[in-house]
This record gives sequence, C-alpha cells and structure tokens, in this order.
Amino acid sequence: MGFSVFLFIFTKSLLCFNMRRLLLLFVCILCGIQSFAFKSETKIYKLSDGERVLGRLCMPDSGTFNTVVFIIHGTGAQNHLNLRKGTFNFNFYDDLAEEFCSRGVAFFTYDRRGVTVDENGKPPFFSRVDSLKYLKYTPLREAEDVENMISSLKKDKHLRNCKFILYGLSEGTIIAPMVAEREKVEVDALFLHGYAHENMYDVIEWQNQGHGLMIMVNQFFDKDGDKKISAEEYNSENPVVRAYRNYLFPNTGFEQCDRNHDSFITTEDIGMMRSGLHEGLLDAISKDDNKWIRDNYMQLTSNWFKAHFQLEPNKTRLLRLTLPIYIFHGTRDSNVPVEDVYDIRERFHVANKTNLTTYVFEKHNHDLNYEEWLTKKEWSEGLRKIFDTAVEISNTTP
Repeated sequence: MGFSVFLFIFTKSLLCFNMRRLLLLFVCILCGIQSFAFKSETKIYKLSDGERVLGRLCMPDSGTFNTVVFIIHGTGAQNHLNLRKGTFNFNFYDDLAEEFCSRGVAFFTYDRRGVTVDENGKPPFFSRVDSLKYLKYTPLREAEDVENMISSLKKDKHLRNCKFILYGLSEGTIIAPMVAEREKVEVDALFLHGYAHENMYDVIEWQNQGHGLMIMVNQFFDKDGDKKISAEEYNSENPVVRAYRNYLFPNTGFEQCDRNHDSFITTEDIGMMRSGLHEGLLDAISKDDNKWIRDNYMQLTSNWFKAHFQLEPNKTRLLRLTLPIYIFHGTRDSNVPVEDVYDIRERFHVANKTNLTTYVFEKHNHDLNYEEWLTKKEWSEGLRKIFDTAVEISNTTP
C-alpha cells in the first residue's frame, strides 16, 4: 500500500518526495476513532525459530464463516493494525476487516517479526522495532512465518476446514506465491494487490530511474496529457497543483527540476535527481550500513535487500503454480508498473494456463484508491472487486 509503502522512499530531500506529507495530502479528511462491527481474537504465535509474534483474527459477528483472508504485508515495520496517525487517524486493516466480515469472510493480520504496535511511535508505521529480531525479516523467513501462523490457525477446530486466501499486498505479492509454491500449508487462492513482477533489484531501479514518481507527478501537473511537465503547468496557481507542488517539490523552482534543460520535467529529470540516492543505497547494501539505509531510505536492512536480490521473480515463479491467482492493479500504480500485469497475462496465455485472472483499474494507485473510503466512505472499484472475489470463493463448493 501507499500505507504499506512497498519501497517508496522516505528521505529528507527533494530527490524522493516526503511520503508523510503526501499521505496527509492524499487523506485530506478523516474520521476519528471508529468502532467496528466484528469480533476479534488476538493470540501469540510461536514461529519456527522460537520467536513469537502477535496475530489477530477478525470474524463476522455471526461467528459463521468458511473462509479466512490472510493478509501479507507490504514492505517495512508493519504491525497487525496498520495504524496511521497525525492530522488524521485511520486504520487500514480495521477498515478491511469490517468490510470482509460484513460479507461473511474472516480476516487475519499479524505483527511482523521484531515489530510491535506503538501508538505513540514515529510515523508512518507507529511500530516499535527490536533491531536484532528485525534483522531476520527477509522474504524466505517471512514466508516461513506465514506458514507457521497458518498451521497454528488450522489446528483450531473452527478453522481447520476453512478456505485460506493469501492476500499479498505490495511486497506481499512476492511472499504469497513463495508460500503457495512451498506447499507447507494448504492455500486455496492468491490475491496479489499491487503486483511485483520483477526481482526487487529491478523494481528499485525502475523506481529510482524516476518512473514511479513521474506517474504521480503527471497525475496532478500534466494537463495536456503529453506525459511531461512544462513550466506553465508546474507554476500553475490552480489550488490543487499549488498544493502538490509545495508537498512534492518544496522550495524548488522549475529550473531546478529541469535537470537536462529541455524546458520540461520528465522521467529523465526525476531519475537524475534520484541517481545519488540509488548509488548511495547500493553502496550501503554492499557495506551492510543499516544506519544509512534507515536514515536515507526506510527502515530496512541489508539482509532484506540481499535476500530479495537473490529471489526468482514472479514472472517465472507464478507459471509453476496451479491454484487460482488474482491480480488487482491500478494504471496509476507508482510503485510497480502496470505494464508488468500485461506481461504476466501474456505469459500465462502463451503457456496455455488458465488459473490467472487479472483486474486492471483505470486511475487507481498502488492503494487501489483507498483514500476514496476515507474521504467519501465509498469503496473504490478496485477494492470492491477484492471483496467481491473473496465472497465468490467463499461461496464456491470445494
């Protein structure tokens, strides 16, 4: 999610926009604390290496359900609440749980290893992180942790016959297929929201070349649809443009953004602005400089990057899976390109495989426009499709 922050960079410079500011701008109105109409149970789950994490199962008030949606987080120090606080308070996972449970589907979330909720902590995650335990957060370890929690859930007599949908969100779209392929636990379907097609190295390179941020910039500045920003568009006094200019490019004139001096702001310019960050990141990874990564990128470790860089990408892994796979992706996703959805669709077609269903939503972002729920109390088309698909699976006879 934008709220899961799959490698959208938290830096203090113009090179990478300030996500905290952007979140506040996206979520321009919001409720206070809400009450939710579902029952929840929290439990400590013991993992394979003896580590313990907290998980929460949210269930319909009726107590009757035959399907559990198990969400696998996006990147970073995520906890079972996915709480966001500041000028506005909201809880993404409670909102999802409320909707799933209202439709008769249970919903499970968990604290990532080394992470606990800290409502008085630092944004965006409001988590307390045990650095030594968090060092073990890598893709394979996360897959193993998910398997352990599902195994524990299936030991409950009320859950052992339930269908389990793995809902991979952002980085979770990499972890969920790993769990399915390993076959340590039985999984009935994969939901891949904000689909990561390539290896993480390539995803990061695509982002730092400026492609992702340019998608977002074009959304608010590009009035003539030519996918580049003129001085006139950049300096517009339209209130929305002015607000985004102040948030994305604080105290920065058009000339400073037009790095190649071609009279437009383009992906090339954004890439030039971010090149120093990209080089610094790769250097920090090679030197195991976790402090630099935390201070200049986000709260991750060199272990995490190195493990991801060695993984097989989804573009080949998914082709070996036989369970139903559903991809939900927006055309304005600025974390991972929508073109990759078209590529995996074609790969399945060439391989004559029929277990992949893809949904691409116009003008939807990485969060599938979750902000529509916050501002209008209406679910976006993309998120409605996720809820509807879960109900369809729940209603399907095994």
